[in-house]
Amino acid sequence: MKGNTDLIPEELYKEIHKNVPIACVDILVEHDGKFLMTKRTNAPAKGEWWFPGGRVLKNETLLDAAKRKLKEETGLVAEDMKILGVDETFFPDGPFGGDTHTINIVFLAEVSDISSFVLDTQSSEAKWFDTIDEMWNPYLKKFAMFAKQEETKRQ
Repeated sequence: MKGNTDLIPEELYKEIHKNVPIACVDILVEHDGKFLMTKRTNAPAKGEWWFPGGRVLKNETLLDAAKRKLKEETGLVAEDMKILGVDETFFPDGPFGGDTHTINIVFLAEVSDISSFVLDTQSSEAKWFDTIDEMWNPYLKKFAMFAKQEETKRQ
């Protein structure tokens, strides 16, 4: 796995975050016809259900970033991962007090063994859903629907 594990100094990252969109991966984790959502503990979208994920590091492939974030945030390893789609999100509540703009590559990750699941500090709780909640962010509803369509194709 390639990737720069050195974190950008916080002051520099604040400046980058303020001026350019951040490249991120989100992972729609699927197990037994259900998908995993975690409740965020930090901005943006603090207190909301969301897909596990986060920013891509320099020299890290998108797939490697998705595998890393899945492992870091859930302890899970996917048997199969593929890109479900690309979108962007805009939030008024960024991690540094300003707004947030991300470019998101969304992966669908199929997981058969969930015995290694562990919730990290990025989230306060986790839940497996089999239905789409109309109150979710439109971005989440869109990709949950895409995942359901993929599941239907496989059956």
